[in-house]
Amino acid sequence: MLFSLFATMMTEPDLYCDNCGRRCDAGESYCTGCGTSLSQTSTPVADTVDGGEVLWTPVHVAVGLFLFLGLLIAAAFIARGVGPLYLAHEQALQTWVGVHLLALCAGAVIWFMGARRAVSPVRALGLVMPRTSLGMSAALALGALAASILATFLYGLVVDSLGLESLRPPEIEDATIFPGIGILLTLQALAVVTPVSEEVLFRGFVLRGLLPSIGAGPAVVASALLFSVLHLEPRVMIPIFITGLALGLLYVRTGSVWPCIAAHAGQNTLALLAVRFL
Repeated sequence: MLFSLFATMMTEPDLYCDNCGRRCDAGESYCTGCGTSLSQTSTPVADTVDGGEVLWTPVHVAVGLFLFLGLLIAAAFIARGVGPLYLAHEQALQTWVGVHLLALCAGAVIWFMGARRAVSPVRALGLVMPRTSLGMSAALALGALAASILATFLYGLVVDSLGLESLRPPEIEDATIFPGIGILLTLQALAVVTPVSEEVLFRGFVLRGLLPSIGAGPAVVASALLFSVLHLEPRVMIPIFITGLALGLLYVRTGSVWPCIAAHAGQNTLALLAVRFL
């Protein structure tokens, strides 16, 4: 299903509702999201004239990600400096602080590089109801989650079979998780804050910013590549790239960042629970 959707994106022009910015299927007379009549003049990108507009360009995306990289490095140093304040669980505190600092950095970049100029920043960033039904949206999110988990599993098998231990994805260390009831703090950081901040940044800001200029297929690939590279960990770049592709396709199909957040949160939650309880 993912491959057929990607092929369709590469061959058919995208049509977006001029009112809410949702991607609509060819032949539809009305937007399934807001009910607006779709005319021949509906723009082929999500560059609409109300709260769903995208007022940033690939240049804004590039500058924003460059700034985010600098802020990311600064946040890592701050988190490392805060860790010793709680020596009993230093790594867990570093992780928790780092996640929240990165979320603030992502929010600042998104706001100043584009969202602040929108009538409705929330809608402009794709935080709208999916254009697909609730059941279909859930099924697609589960499909993206399954594709990501399968890709990570197969990548690990290939790396092991080739004896490339240096490229094996690192496992989550138990020390990065608060003990006991404190695991709720770790879940809040890694299964809530991280999915929201990363999906709004890479799907809501990056992908939506690239769509008007280069089209859905190339935009999904480019955003997935940036998503992978900015994790700054060579051992996970390939599986994260595949995850980025799945999440990008999920956004294009549903017209909403929320299913992407749900799939991302599901993967992080499963990974954390596996480390703690398996």
